[in-house]
Amino acid sequence: MKSARNKITDAVIEGILPWIDKNLSDESIRVRTVTERSGYGHWHFQRLFRQGTGINLAAYIRLRRIARAAHLIAFTNKGMLEIAVENGFSCQQNFTRTFKSYFSITPTQFRRKYANRAEAFRILTEELYNHHELASSVKLSSAVNLTFTPRQQ
Repeated sequence: MKSARNKITDAVIEGILPWIDKNLSDESIRVRTVTERSGYGHWHFQRLFRQGTGINLAAYIRLRRIARAAHLIAFTNKGMLEIAVENGFSCQQNFTRTFKSYFSITPTQFRRKYANRAEAFRILTEELYNHHELASSVKLSSAVNLTFTPRQQ
């Protein structure tokens, strides 16, 4: 059985995830911004987040930005620069480099391969989340939206 403290921590993490998703387009959202929003100390919240989700906070923010960008690339006709900016990247080059580090192909190649292919995209994003050890505590409810399930201690 979880302690009251663990339940509160889980509730804070569950509450902060939608806030992070709503603010992904803000280039200034960083770990410090999220920890301040949580009400916990900077290092303490990062430790709690990692314990609760299995991934560190900075990696989670990058992963969510890239997953959201991948969805926009596959299912919209928006330009790459617009998608980059919408997901908190200051320039297209940085976005392309980061995107390629996650998917091993450029955003343009990704669009050609996955445009309007919902099932292939779902499988790809599940593999991405599994690779980054996120799926054990933050479950996919769709290709873009996530729900939090506290890790068993």
